[in-house]
Amino acid sequence: MRNLSSDLKLGFVALLLTFAVAFVMLYIWFVGHDLSRTFIGEAQKISATLPILAVTEGQVAEWTNELRKTESFKGEMDSHLAEQINKIRLGEYTADQLNEHLASCKKFCGPLLGKIFEANMREIARLPHAMVFFDLDKHQVAPKYQREVAEFARRNSSQTFHLVGRASLIGSHVYNKDLSARRVRQVEAILKRCALPEQQVKSSWLGYEAPQLTREIADAYEIDPTEYKEDLFALNQSVVLFTITPHQYFPGVVNTMKKAVEQQGTPVSKQDQKNRQPTKVSVTQAALSR
Repeated sequence: MRNLSSDLKLGFVALLLTFAVAFVMLYIWFVGHDLSRTFIGEAQKISATLPILAVTEGQVAEWTNELRKTESFKGEMDSHLAEQINKIRLGEYTADQLNEHLASCKKFCGPLLGKIFEANMREIARLPHAMVFFDLDKHQVAPKYQREVAEFARRNSSQTFHLVGRASLIGSHVYNKDLSARRVRQVEAILKRCALPEQQVKSSWLGYEAPQLTREIADAYEIDPTEYKEDLFALNQSVVLFTITPHQYFPGVVNTMKKAVEQQGTPVSKQDQKNRQPTKVSVTQAALSR
C-alpha cells in the first residue's frame, strides 16, 4: 500500500512538472511574438489597407521566429517593433507615412506584413471573389467586367464586399496609388448602381507596394491567364472583390484588429503618455466605410 501511495505521489508530482513546463513553454511562445501581434494591431488602426487582414496566432509566432534569424544582434527586431508601436500610438505616423515605412522596411515590418498579405490573399481564394482588370493607365471598367461585377453583386447581395485595388510597377508610386483608388471607385459605382448600401462595401487600394499578385495566387483564384495576358504587370492592374458574412471575419482565422491589444504590449513612457495625442482617423481609413 505504501509503495502504491508513493507511486501516486510521484505520478502527481510528474504531472505537475509537465503542466509547469508546458505553461512556461506557452508563456515563452506568447511573449516571443507579442510585440509582433501588438504592432499588427496598432498598424491596422491607421492604415487603409491593413484592417481587412486576419492571421492566426500560430502564423504570427512562426513568422516572428523566422524574422529573428535575420537579426544583426539579439533583440534588434523587438527594439524596432517597439519603436514603431510607440510612433503609431503617439500619432507620429500618418497613414501614408506608415505605408511608406512598411514598403521600405525590408528586414522586419515589410516581410512580416508581406507574409500576412500573402496568407490573406490565399484565404480569399476560398471565399466568393471576382477580378476586374484594367488597361495600362486606365481606370474605366470594360463592359465585360461591368456585367460580371453586377452579376457578382446580385449573387452575394446579403454579404459584405471588400475591394482591394492595385497598380503595376510602371509609373511613380504616388501616381499609381491615385490610379488604383480611381479604379476602386469605378467598381464601387457599379455596386452602388446594384443598390448595395454604402456600409456594405469596404474599400482599400495599393500603389505598387507589396503584395503584388503572382501567377500562383492567380491560379489559386482560378483566373484564366488569358484575362491578364499571362503578364504580371497586367495582373496587378486590377481590383479584387471578395465577400464575407456581415460582422464576421475570414473563416478559420482570427482578426487581429478586432481583438483588444493586450497590456503586455510595449508601454509608453510616463512623459510620452503625458504628451500623447488622441488617435487620429485618417482620410484613407474613413474611406473604408464609404
